[in-house]
Amino acid sequence: MTKLNIVGFSRMKYIIIIVLGIVYGCILLFCKKILNLSSKDMTRLYICSSIAILVVTAIVNLVYNFIYARKINRLIPLLKEGETKQYFEKMTEIKNKVKSKHIRTIAQLNLTPALIENGEYTSAVAILEEIENNMRKFPLGDMVRRLNLCMCYFYLKDYDKAEVLYTNSKSIFEKYRDHEEYKKHFVVLDLFMDICCNDKEDGIVERIKEARGKYTDKNLIGDFDYLDSLIEDKL
Repeated sequence: MTKLNIVGFSRMKYIIIIVLGIVYGCILLFCKKILNLSSKDMTRLYICSSIAILVVTAIVNLVYNFIYARKINRLIPLLKEGETKQYFEKMTEIKNKVKSKHIRTIAQLNLTPALIENGEYTSAVAILEEIENNMRKFPLGDMVRRLNLCMCYFYLKDYDKAEVLYTNSKSIFEKYRDHEEYKKHFVVLDLFMDICCNDKEDGIVERIKEARGKYTDKNLIGDFDYLDSLIEDKL
Protein backbone atom coordinates (compact mmCIF):
# COMPACT_ATOMS: atom_id res chain seq x y z
CA MET A 1 0.00 0.00 0.00
CA THR A 2 2.81 2.43 0.80
CA LYS A 3 4.43 1.98 -2.62
CA LEU A 4 1.12 2.57 -4.35
CA ASN A 5 0.53 5.77 -2.40
CA ILE A 6 3.99 7.09 -3.30
CA VAL A 7 3.49 6.35 -6.99
CA GLY A 8 0.08 7.95 -6.95
CA PHE A 9 1.42 11.07 -5.31
CA SER A 10 4.29 11.32 -7.83
CA ARG A 11 1.92 11.20 -10.81
CA MET A 12 -0.34 13.81 -9.25
CA LYS A 13 2.68 16.01 -8.51
CA TYR A 14 3.79 15.95 -12.15
CA ILE A 15 0.28 16.77 -13.34
CA ILE A 16 0.13 19.73 -10.94
CA ILE A 17 3.55 20.96 -12.14
CA ILE A 18 2.43 20.82 -15.78
CA VAL A 19 -0.84 22.63 -15.04
CA LEU A 20 0.93 25.30 -12.99
CA GLY A 21 3.49 25.73 -15.77
CA ILE A 22 0.73 26.34 -18.30
CA VAL A 23 -0.99 28.80 -15.95
CA TYR A 24 2.31 30.57 -15.31
CA GLY A 25 2.95 30.92 -19.05
CA CYS A 26 -0.55 32.29 -19.62
CA ILE A 27 -0.05 34.87 -16.85
CA LEU A 28 3.20 36.05 -18.44
CA LEU A 29 1.54 36.41 -21.85
CA PHE A 30 -1.35 38.27 -20.23
CA CYS A 31 1.07 40.67 -18.52
CA LYS A 32 2.91 41.26 -21.78
CA LYS A 33 -0.25 42.19 -23.65
CA ILE A 34 -1.94 44.25 -20.92
CA LEU A 35 1.20 46.12 -19.81
CA ASN A 36 2.69 46.25 -23.31
CA LEU A 37 6.03 44.98 -22.03
CA SER A 38 9.14 44.81 -24.17
CA SER A 39 11.20 41.63 -24.58
CA LYS A 40 13.75 43.02 -22.13
CA ASP A 41 11.02 43.71 -19.56
CA MET A 42 9.59 40.23 -20.08
CA THR A 43 13.00 38.68 -19.44
CA ARG A 44 13.31 40.59 -16.16
CA LEU A 45 9.76 39.65 -15.17
CA TYR A 46 10.44 36.00 -15.97
CA ILE A 47 13.67 35.88 -13.97
CA CYS A 48 12.26 37.71 -10.93
CA SER A 49 9.02 35.72 -10.85
CA SER A 50 10.88 32.41 -11.27
CA ILE A 51 13.19 33.21 -8.36
CA ALA A 52 10.21 34.24 -6.23
CA ILE A 53 8.37 31.00 -7.04
CA LEU A 54 11.42 28.89 -6.19
CA VAL A 55 11.95 30.69 -2.87
CA VAL A 56 8.27 30.41 -1.88
CA THR A 57 8.19 26.73 -2.86
CA ALA A 58 11.31 25.98 -0.81
CA ILE A 59 9.91 27.80 2.22
CA VAL A 60 6.55 26.02 1.98
CA ASN A 61 8.33 22.66 1.68
CA LEU A 62 10.56 23.37 4.71
CA VAL A 63 7.61 24.50 6.84
CA TYR A 64 5.57 21.45 5.78
CA ASN A 65 8.38 19.04 6.69
CA PHE A 66 9.06 20.89 9.96
CA ILE A 67 5.41 20.63 11.04
CA TYR A 68 5.25 16.89 10.42
CA ALA A 69 8.66 16.29 11.97
CA ARG A 70 7.38 17.95 15.16
CA LYS A 71 4.25 15.79 15.07
CA ILE A 72 6.45 12.68 14.91
CA ASN A 73 8.70 13.88 17.76
CA ARG A 74 5.67 14.57 19.95
CA LEU A 75 4.67 10.91 19.72
CA ILE A 76 7.99 9.57 21.07
CA PRO A 77 6.97 10.02 24.75
CA LEU A 78 4.00 7.68 24.14
CA LEU A 79 6.40 4.87 23.30
CA LYS A 80 8.54 5.57 26.35
CA GLU A 81 5.40 5.51 28.52
CA GLY A 82 4.37 2.12 27.17
CA GLU A 83 1.43 3.45 25.14
CA THR A 84 2.46 1.29 22.20
CA LYS A 85 -0.97 0.92 20.60
CA GLN A 86 -1.74 4.64 20.65
CA TYR A 87 1.77 5.43 19.40
CA PHE A 88 1.45 2.98 16.51
CA GLU A 89 -1.99 4.24 15.47
CA LYS A 90 -0.96 7.91 15.47
CA MET A 91 2.33 7.20 13.67
CA THR A 92 0.48 5.16 11.03
CA GLU A 93 -1.94 8.06 10.59
CA ILE A 94 0.96 10.41 9.89
CA LYS A 95 2.56 7.92 7.51
CA ASN A 96 -0.65 7.58 5.51
CA LYS A 97 -1.41 11.30 5.47
CA VAL A 98 1.92 13.02 4.83
CA LYS A 99 2.84 13.85 1.21
CA SER A 100 6.59 14.18 1.75
CA LYS A 101 8.44 10.99 0.82
CA HIS A 102 11.20 11.78 3.33
CA ILE A 103 8.81 12.33 6.25
CA ARG A 104 6.83 9.23 5.26
CA THR A 105 10.03 7.19 5.43
CA ILE A 106 10.84 8.61 8.87
CA ALA A 107 7.32 7.70 10.02
CA GLN A 108 7.81 4.15 8.72
CA LEU A 109 11.12 3.90 10.58
CA ASN A 110 9.43 5.10 13.76
CA LEU A 111 6.74 2.43 13.43
CA THR A 112 9.28 -0.34 13.94
CA PRO A 113 10.03 0.23 17.67
CA ALA A 114 6.33 -0.35 18.43
CA LEU A 115 6.34 -3.53 16.34
CA ILE A 116 9.49 -4.72 18.10
CA GLU A 117 7.95 -3.98 21.50
CA ASN A 118 4.97 -6.17 20.54
CA GLY A 119 7.20 -8.99 19.29
CA GLU A 120 6.19 -8.45 15.64
CA TYR A 121 9.76 -8.81 14.40
CA THR A 122 8.90 -10.12 10.93
CA SER A 123 6.68 -7.08 10.25
CA ALA A 124 9.41 -4.76 11.52
CA VAL A 125 12.01 -6.44 9.28
CA ALA A 126 9.75 -5.99 6.24
CA ILE A 127 9.57 -2.23 6.85
CA LEU A 128 13.26 -1.82 7.70
CA GLU A 129 14.34 -3.66 4.57
CA GLU A 130 11.85 -1.74 2.41
CA ILE A 131 13.14 1.70 3.39
CA GLU A 132 16.83 0.86 3.01
CA ASN A 133 17.37 2.88 -0.18
CA ASN A 134 15.46 5.89 1.18
CA MET A 135 17.69 6.02 4.27
CA ARG A 136 21.07 6.12 2.53
CA LYS A 137 21.18 9.92 2.39
CA PHE A 138 20.12 10.24 6.05
CA PRO A 139 23.05 8.92 8.19
CA LEU A 140 21.28 9.03 11.57
CA GLY A 141 18.16 7.37 10.19
CA ASP A 142 20.24 4.72 8.45
CA MET A 143 22.05 3.96 11.71
CA VAL A 144 18.75 3.55 13.59
CA ARG A 145 17.40 1.37 10.79
CA ARG A 146 20.45 -0.90 10.91
CA LEU A 147 20.42 -1.10 14.71
CA ASN A 148 16.72 -2.03 14.83
CA LEU A 149 17.17 -4.52 12.01
CA CYS A 150 20.05 -6.21 13.83
CA MET A 151 17.89 -6.57 16.93
CA CYS A 152 15.06 -8.08 14.89
CA TYR A 153 17.40 -10.63 13.31
CA PHE A 154 18.64 -11.65 16.76
CA TYR A 155 15.11 -12.14 18.10
CA LEU A 156 14.22 -14.15 14.99
CA LYS A 157 17.38 -16.22 15.62
CA ASP A 158 18.67 -15.34 12.18
CA TYR A 159 22.19 -14.97 13.53
CA ASP A 160 23.98 -15.11 10.17
CA LYS A 161 22.09 -12.07 8.88
CA ALA A 162 22.59 -10.27 12.19
CA GLU A 163 26.34 -10.85 12.12
CA VAL A 164 26.71 -9.74 8.49
CA LEU A 165 24.68 -6.58 9.07
CA TYR A 166 26.53 -5.78 12.30
CA THR A 167 29.91 -6.23 10.60
CA ASN A 168 28.93 -4.12 7.58
CA SER A 169 27.57 -1.40 9.87
CA LYS A 170 30.59 -1.03 12.17
CA SER A 171 31.81 2.23 10.64
CA ILE A 172 28.29 3.71 10.87
CA PHE A 173 27.71 2.48 14.42
CA GLU A 174 31.03 3.88 15.65
CA LYS A 175 29.87 7.43 14.91
CA TYR A 176 26.99 7.14 17.38
CA ARG A 177 28.25 4.72 20.05
CA ASP A 178 28.95 7.47 22.56
CA HIS A 179 25.76 9.38 21.86
CA GLU A 180 23.72 9.54 25.07
CA GLU A 181 20.48 8.53 23.32
CA TYR A 182 21.89 5.44 21.59
CA LYS A 183 24.74 4.23 23.83
CA LYS A 184 22.48 1.90 25.84
CA HIS A 185 21.14 0.27 22.70
CA PHE A 186 24.65 -0.48 21.46
CA VAL A 187 25.46 -2.07 24.83
CA VAL A 188 22.49 -4.41 24.35
CA LEU A 189 23.41 -5.08 20.73
CA ASP A 190 27.00 -5.95 21.66
CA LEU A 191 25.72 -8.40 24.29
CA PHE A 192 23.59 -10.11 21.65
CA MET A 193 26.60 -10.32 19.34
CA ASP A 194 28.89 -11.80 21.98
CA ILE A 195 26.34 -14.40 23.10
CA CYS A 196 24.86 -15.42 19.75
CA CYS A 197 27.73 -14.95 17.30
CA ASN A 198 31.03 -14.69 19.16
CA ASP A 199 30.37 -17.36 21.83
CA LYS A 200 31.86 -15.11 24.53
CA GLU A 201 30.67 -16.51 27.84
CA ASP A 202 33.32 -15.27 30.27
CA GLY A 203 31.95 -12.38 32.28
CA ILE A 204 28.81 -12.12 30.18
CA VAL A 205 26.44 -12.64 33.15
CA GLU A 206 28.16 -9.83 35.03
CA ARG A 207 27.99 -7.56 31.97
CA ILE A 208 24.24 -8.12 31.63
CA LYS A 209 23.74 -7.45 35.33
CA GLU A 210 25.81 -4.27 35.16
CA ALA A 211 23.94 -3.04 32.08
CA ARG A 212 20.57 -3.84 33.67
CA GLY A 213 21.50 -1.74 36.72
CA LYS A 214 22.82 1.15 34.64
CA TYR A 215 20.08 1.35 32.01
CA THR A 216 16.65 1.13 33.64
CA ASP A 217 14.43 2.07 30.67
CA LYS A 218 11.23 0.01 30.58
CA ASN A 219 11.75 -0.94 26.95
CA LEU A 220 15.15 -2.50 27.78
CA ILE A 221 13.88 -4.83 30.51
CA GLY A 222 12.62 -7.35 27.96
CA ASP A 223 15.99 -7.30 26.18
CA PHE A 224 17.90 -8.05 29.38
CA ASP A 225 15.44 -10.82 30.33
CA TYR A 226 15.86 -12.39 26.90
CA LEU A 227 19.65 -12.18 27.14
CA ASP A 228 19.49 -13.95 30.49
CA SER A 229 17.36 -16.69 28.93
CA LEU A 230 19.92 -17.14 26.16
CA ILE A 231 22.65 -17.62 28.76
CA GLU A 232 20.53 -20.15 30.65
CA ASP A 233 19.99 -22.12 27.44
CA LYS A 234 23.73 -22.31 26.91
CA LEU A 235 24.43 -23.63 30.44
